[in-house]
Amino acid sequence: MRPRSVIRTTTVLAVVAVMAALLAAPSVAAPQSSSVSGRYLVVARSAADLSGLRAKAVREGAKVVHTMPQVKALAIQGTDSVRRSLAADGRTLGVARDRVQKITAERNTPNLAAPGLRSAQRVPVRARAARAASGIDPDPAWDHKGLLWDYRRIGLPKGWRTTAGSRAVTVGVADTGLDFTHSELRGKVKAVVDFTGLEDPPVCKTASGVSDQDLAAKFGGPVNTDWNGHGSWIGGNIAAKLDGKGTNGIAPRVGLVALKISQWCGSTTDSTLLAAFITAANMGLDVVSISFGGYVDRADPEQELIYQAYVDAVRFARGKGTLIVASAGNESLRIGAGGRVLSHGPTVTPGTPPAGFQDFFGLYQAPGGIPGVVDVSATNNVVVPSSARCPPGTTGDPGDPGADPPVPPAFNATCKPASDPHQAAGPGRRNQLAYYSNYGPRVDLAGPGGARKFNLPNFDRGGTPGFPHTSDDLTNAWQTFSITSNWAVEIPCFIFTKGSGFHPGECYSTIQGTSMAVPHVSAAAALTASAHPSLRHRPARLVARLKARANDDVHNLTQVLSATDTSGGDLTGGSCPTGYCHLGGARVSDRDAYGAGLVNVAKP
Repeated sequence: MRPRSVIRTTTVLAVVAVMAALLAAPSVAAPQSSSVSGRYLVVARSAADLSGLRAKAVREGAKVVHTMPQVKALAIQGTDSVRRSLAADGRTLGVARDRVQKITAERNTPNLAAPGLRSAQRVPVRARAARAASGIDPDPAWDHKGLLWDYRRIGLPKGWRTTAGSRAVTVGVADTGLDFTHSELRGKVKAVVDFTGLEDPPVCKTASGVSDQDLAAKFGGPVNTDWNGHGSWIGGNIAAKLDGKGTNGIAPRVGLVALKISQWCGSTTDSTLLAAFITAANMGLDVVSISFGGYVDRADPEQELIYQAYVDAVRFARGKGTLIVASAGNESLRIGAGGRVLSHGPTVTPGTPPAGFQDFFGLYQAPGGIPGVVDVSATNNVVVPSSARCPPGTTGDPGDPGADPPVPPAFNATCKPASDPHQAAGPGRRNQLAYYSNYGPRVDLAGPGGARKFNLPNFDRGGTPGFPHTSDDLTNAWQTFSITSNWAVEIPCFIFTKGSGFHPGECYSTIQGTSMAVPHVSAAAALTASAHPSLRHRPARLVARLKARANDDVHNLTQVLSATDTSGGDLTGGSCPTGYCHLGGARVSDRDAYGAGLVNVAKP
């Protein structure tokens, strides 16, 4: 097992299984020489000591990136010798490397040649029925059967009879940005706070040679828009415009603020997350939706320092009346008090050698597990049953890695043979814990995050995301549907033809993850605060109402990871020498799967 470290990936927890649900083990940061510049989080013993440490850092040649007196901390860019000098200062509580954190899951191949992985879709135009009883007349996506299944599972349209949101309520989206040029978000984004402008050099530029500034220069889009696509998906799910076209958000009348913590590659640092929470609180935002996260080894003093900084930042935000809603994670792990990992794992891909497996047992999830954060698990649409016989070409293709060039697997199975060794529990059951979702006593609420058609990882022939990735199931989406950025180079972009009822030439997408569950709960919080202004800026009371109104009549059959199943994937073959490739243990209890229940806005 490799040495434990903060998982260097602040996970864009959504994309986990968009194409794969295969978790990549984090790499360990190499030590830096005294002459190499790095980013560090410096925590002072007292607020009075912070200004002195800041002045000392500047005198010794460091660049101060963030000053956060609310948590007695500052983030600096400086040499290792500066780090050692500050660490030795009696005014310093501790210094930790501010690790660059990347997306943990296998992702779509970036399309840096042009924004948007565009695929035109034709959908039938459907007559819109009058829905005065719903409080609003939802946008056309509502009329396509199976497309917005997730909205119905959380109590819509009934909840819209009470409110579709108040313009006084604002949700901050701490993510890759919001595409304020997209028709669904145009006029909805009250402000853009771009934290990535403080990166020196930009994290994505360091990792890949390309920054958002480079993409903006090449394609002419705004630098501070969303070049990844993930953040815009979140923002659209929360508050896409109610305009008679495309789709509308769950709370379409609330406002949004883009807290841009990451450029196109989906990487950020702990200090940037801390700064975003503090900034949101100082701006008076009602809710922050955060779908990034990782794990901390609290036995390591540096990582304990980072964990406690999160505790302080969340406490500050709640004290200012800002509620933070976070994703529980996509590793199929059981999460306990304080975010402690109580089970072995995470999910690994068949073929992963034992040397490539890092057990997360005993680490701590952050920020989702931090006290005071609403930690959200993900549920699926429905576990579609397998079939005794599948037509040729419907079960996916394992590919041929030995070919020249290698042929990658085709994971988009629309039929799963009943003869496959690995089958999801509860065929035909709705609202099951998504196969990738973390769970456990730390989970507060569940939200629809979607899953592949058969609620299994793709190497076990998990199935298709559904519409618009395939037309086999008409407009049924097994994952969750929203917009994405018109400038996206990561999240697939699907455009709709003129006359379809969607904004022509603009980007929509279907993806999955606990990332997607979070905005459902964030939007529910926004609707509740809109309906009950006395709950605004009172996080404890707001969360209590969300939990009291949650649907607790949900029953889970999804199983935990198997430690002993060493067989290969149903689709890809191979073997699993580490274990933890397949579901197959005891079922996850209802309390562990859903927390207080599946979020419900039927009576916000």
